[in-house]
Amino acid sequence: MLYILVPGLVIWMFACAYAGYHKRFGLFGVVVVVGMVLNTLWMVLGLDAKPLSPNAMVAHAGALFYAISAVALGFLVGRISRAFRASKVDTDE
Repeated sequence: MLYILVPGLVIWMFACAYAGYHKRFGLFGVVVVVGMVLNTLWMVLGLDAKPLSPNAMVAHAGALFYAISAVALGFLVGRISRAFRASKVDTDE
């Protein structure tokens, strides 16, 4: 099961970073909601946990912080790359 969960988290974080890179915060909201729903389903069906138990809430908070950090990193990388492209020196010789 770990071979499914870890790549799923990586894909989810790349989707969050993609949304941040392209400044698509509506897409980020959709990706976060889908990821949280899948996280809740995994906890309820796979671990037999109650969705509002303290341990589940900590897991939700951790997933939310992962998403926020991924979108922030994507936004930062996008901003740096756009600034780098804008500062291109034209040599008209």
